[in-house]
Amino acid sequence: MRRRRRSSGKIKFYLIASFLLAAGLGTFVLHRAADRTYNVMDFGAKGDGRSDDTAAIQQALDRASSRHATVYFPPGTYLVDPAKPLSVQSNTTVKGTGERSVLIGDTASFGSTLVSLSGTNIRIEGMRLNGNDAVNRVLTIESGSSRISIADSGVERASQSSRPSDGDYYNSVVSGIWIYGDTSDIDIERTDIGHVQALHLLGGSVIARGIYITTTEGSNEHVGKNIRITNNDIHDVGPADDGDGIYYEDRRLETGDAENTGSRIEDNRFENNAKRAVKIYAEGVTVSGNRILNNYLNDNYYRGENKGKLAPDMYAGISIYADNNTVKDNVLSGSGSFYAAIELSSSRTIRNIVVTGNRIEMGASSNIKDATAIRIGNIEDFTVSSNVLQNSAKGIWIWQNAEQGTIENNDISMPNGGGIEMSSYVADSREKNIQIAGNLISAKEFDVHAPTE
Repeated sequence: MRRRRRSSGKIKFYLIASFLLAAGLGTFVLHRAADRTYNVMDFGAKGDGRSDDTAAIQQALDRASSRHATVYFPPGTYLVDPAKPLSVQSNTTVKGTGERSVLIGDTASFGSTLVSLSGTNIRIEGMRLNGNDAVNRVLTIESGSSRISIADSGVERASQSSRPSDGDYYNSVVSGIWIYGDTSDIDIERTDIGHVQALHLLGGSVIARGIYITTTEGSNEHVGKNIRITNNDIHDVGPADDGDGIYYEDRRLETGDAENTGSRIEDNRFENNAKRAVKIYAEGVTVSGNRILNNYLNDNYYRGENKGKLAPDMYAGISIYADNNTVKDNVLSGSGSFYAAIELSSSRTIRNIVVTGNRIEMGASSNIKDATAIRIGNIEDFTVSSNVLQNSAKGIWIWQNAEQGTIENNDISMPNGGGIEMSSYVADSREKNIQIAGNLISAKEFDVHAPTE
């Protein structure tokens, strides 16, 4: 009898709910959705910038994951123990109010990461994640994760420990966002990523990344696919030794079984990325519509083995070291110069490369000695077209082996340099089947300089 009454009650309940929905009354559904939002303060978080909120926040995150729910952070500064990184699991949304909802690392200890995402269907929205220079990485997306979204947030202040006794924390690679392998469908948009600084030598260099897409070293992972990095502000990543805004690294290139990633880096703004804005060592990436500002001007110094020595204002804006990549409609400018504003290969031969519609302008007062707008190394099957190149020592320079290429319809203005250079200092380098046509060149030293045999 009791069971029949409960069953009858459920039937009435669903009938009423169905009636409300049919009548266009969404109160019931909205109320149920609201019940799936958990306020971290209800779990004991203080948000006062002094109390350790780690355990309370983790409790809220665990509850949300088990119920496909949202964890809400009211305005406040939530102190997190870096030795106990927050773990966000599948089916969880972490939502704040923007600049006023801050997760910050406690400098009383040091850790690998502030926040770890693992699983599928995870969203971070309207949060400011501040490592407070107490973590090597602010946000880590773990191996095998998918359908991850980071939007309208801030990710800042990753560094290295000042204590050698902290082991790997003293010289590990530093990154704002670190994405491991076997991941897919990741969106990072409208997010400020900055103040990522390495301090100590690791394997002969000092290494920092704003966003680092890679695989676990020594693993059999595949690099992340369908990653979209759009409309972000990526800045203050250093030092000059090896500080890149974004590094997309597929270790399988070394064994010859790399795969097309289908990824896009679009419409971002880069500033004060000490070595490069974008480095691509993966296949199938489109780099388009980005604004790269180089405002170093004889003030960018090495911090590692060449500590104190002046580096180029920037080594490169965009470096491409793998096949099947496109670089289009980017603007590279600022007061400084680039050693190679767009660099295509430096050692291994790359294929199927398109560079089109970009604008490169080096600073009028910058040192352009050895500066090249588009520097081309070992390459086959490439197109460099419709780019506007201004004020460097060379507009386009093929300095290694190049085959089956087209250089056309570029607007090259070099008041103190040369246009298109096809001679190399590398022994036995050859250029074969390179078509040069329709370029508008105004240069002090030469328009097109080809080797004579």
